[in-house]
Amino acid sequence: MDSDIELNISFRFFSLTEELSNEIKSSLKASSCRPNKKLGGFVVCVPLTPSSLEFIGSFVTSNCVEVENTDIFVSFVTEYDSRVIDLPNIITKASFSIGSPVTLSYTVV
Repeated sequence: MDSDIELNISFRFFSLTEELSNEIKSSLKASSCRPNKKLGGFVVCVPLTPSSLEFIGSFVTSNCVEVENTDIFVSFVTEYDSRVIDLPNIITKASFSIGSPVTLSYTVV
């Protein structure tokens, strides 16, 4: 990844119960957790890494989390308004194995 790009990749759960959000927070480093006023429950955002992907996949399956209530969130900050960015393979792997959509957000500074 180019050094002028700040890239953050997270897996987001949009509507977890308090019990399930606490389970994630105790098992993984959650970068954020907040109430979801629109859908109910909690939004939990976890940095996506190879080790967290294994836990997330197992967690989604064992707790019957609806894939529609998740996504892979890719956020980047760059100085350029037009360029090609090669995203890490973990994004494709997570989307393929779990079935979550990928959401992109970018900011030009």
